[in-house]
Amino acid sequence: MSTPKFDESQLDVAVVGGSIAGCATAIRFSQMGYRVAIFDKKAMNDQSHKRLCTHFIQPHAWPQLAELGVSHLHEPAWSVATKAIFVTPGGVVETPGAYVPEQPDSWALNLERSVLDPALRTAAREQGVQYIDSTAVEKIEEDESGWTLDTSGESGAHRYRARLVVAADGRRSRLANELGNPTDSHPNERAALFGYFTGIKTRPDNSSVFIMNERDLACVYPLIDGRTQLVLFAEKSRVEDWHGSDGRLQQFLKYFDDLPEAPSMSDAVPEGGLLVSNDYPSLIRQPVLGSIPFVGDAALSLDPMSGVGCGFALLSADLLARAFADRSLAKADLADGLAEYRKQFEDVILPHAEGICGDSLVDKDEASRRRMFQTISGNQELSQKYLALTGRMLLPGEFQRALMRGMMTRGVARLKR
Repeated sequence: MSTPKFDESQLDVAVVGGSIAGCATAIRFSQMGYRVAIFDKKAMNDQSHKRLCTHFIQPHAWPQLAELGVSHLHEPAWSVATKAIFVTPGGVVETPGAYVPEQPDSWALNLERSVLDPALRTAAREQGVQYIDSTAVEKIEEDESGWTLDTSGESGAHRYRARLVVAADGRRSRLANELGNPTDSHPNERAALFGYFTGIKTRPDNSSVFIMNERDLACVYPLIDGRTQLVLFAEKSRVEDWHGSDGRLQQFLKYFDDLPEAPSMSDAVPEGGLLVSNDYPSLIRQPVLGSIPFVGDAALSLDPMSGVGCGFALLSADLLARAFADRSLAKADLADGLAEYRKQFEDVILPHAEGICGDSLVDKDEASRRRMFQTISGNQELSQKYLALTGRMLLPGEFQRALMRGMMTRGVARLKR
């Protein structure tokens, strides 16, 4: 067994995991003047990116891309500025303008991970972050002055010192397992099927259309260069007989073609086979364990139907950085910063998780859903709040209060008639 070599270059912040949350965290702490390194066990190149993703960046995350130095990704050459339209059992939920009228830049982005992931890695390196890929963190130990990280990789075994370690190592977080951060798992009763196509004529305003069909959700996302991503979140029993790659693809396209609100699939040309996930429960962990903060999917990885993976990765990194904006990494400040991050995570992100986990269950109360969406679609102000809720720009409690008022008003109006 080789003896680890001690690396004399001390780090301020060691980020374990180099995807969206890891890069965003590293960039923000480097901007504050800290010496930061990212450790990622995978070998990374310009083609390295996550594939199982809707690529739908919710509007709450739009400003964070500029803060990370990748504002060019807002441009039409890289992404499609978009907004959700919901076709529901009670009517169409659609509003003019941005998600929030008072915020004209509150648009979503259809930004593919093949573009976003390499751009963030490049931005991290340009900011001065050490991006150490093909390197696994095998062991971490804490003492009075910080952390020791033992790593192994293509160049052998190395040891690093850091004052703060951030867990950004994804849904299957090794640090969570090693440190004992418990995972709260919530079932997801839908399968997810993702496909990329050319030849589909989407809406001229570049809206992303979400069609609720019974308890399924069919999604149409316009991408750059006239391409389209189709995603279906369907009750597992509906798709269990879709066998074989060719048969599954044909059934998938027929499903969309049978939806009156979806564009025609007659000229759809697949770019490849479908990506399929049959088991993707929502996983939630503590945002802070001891003196280690967890960000991105390492903290919570929710049903992809909610479209919050990228946005919550960016948001958790932002919340952590803001918690340390006026604090040092000295022991007392470190404890206060972690406490602030935990509070903000619980106040800003977790309220959405409860509703998302509830939506992952396939219940059958269609009458109640129809009444709810009739109320929403028939009220412009409530429609705007629903769009803001789904864009994660409004907390669920505020929307629920507005919905209850709207349903009571609608009920009174019916009685008067």
